[in-house]
Formats: sequence, structure tokens, C-alpha cells
Amino acid sequence: MAIAFLPAVASVNAELFTVDDQELTTDFAQLNELEEFVSANEGITLSDISAENPLLTNMSNRANILGVLSGLRGDPPAGIPSIIWGLCLSWVGVLVVYFVADDRDETKKAFIGCLIGAGVYVVFWVVWILIIGNSFWFLG
Repeated sequence: MAIAFLPAVASVNAELFTVDDQELTTDFAQLNELEEFVSANEGITLSDISAENPLLTNMSNRANILGVLSGLRGDPPAGIPSIIWGLCLSWVGVLVVYFVADDRDETKKAFIGCLIGAGVYVVFWVVWILIIGNSFWFLG
């Protein structure tokens, strides 16, 4: 049943990966022009560019580059929830989230995942020792 549904989903998402070469070339030309302008005017801000040359800031209505970059803060690394980083990788996962996400809330979520993982580990060994480990006393 799920296999029959897969081609329909693939055809819907196929249009996401189509590339218009002319549009791409135009966007990169505008991006290169913006880069040259910023290199020539060191220390310029986005508001200064908007005031002096509004065409450079309106490169594309399809993608807001600054919006994408500002959205990176607060997102978990690699799109994996921070609690999973802590749960699966323990303190290493907390460090990954701390350095990559650079967000206190995401680091807290990873730490909670780390604590949950440690709790599961302790419960597993307590069950193993008390129930399974002591079962040999009953056999002998």
C-alpha cells in the first residue's frame, strides 16, 4: 500500500528540484554585483545599501538571504531535535548542540535528553542486576 503511494509523493516533490538556469545566472550576477559593491565600500550596512542602491538589496523576491541566515539561530543541528542529540550521544551530543546551535534553549533540550538517556541506562542496569542477574540464584 505504501509503495503504491510513493510515486505520487515523488511526482509532487519533483517540481521542488527543477532549476531555471537563466534565473540562476541572473541571481548570481546580482550577487556578484552586491559583493563587489560591499568590497568597494568597506563597513557598509544593509540599510546604507538600501538607501544608496535599492536594486542591490532587492536581488530576489523568492529567497530572503538575510532571513535564512537569521533563522539559523535556535534551530537544532542538522534538523535533528536537540533532545535526540543528548539522548543518543550523551554529553557529546550536548557539546555538539552547544557549539553548533549556539542557543541556550537548544542546549537545555540536549541536556534534558542526556539526563533521560542516563536515566534509561541506570534503569536498564538495575533491572538487569535485580531481575535477570538474580535469576541464577533460583536455578541453583
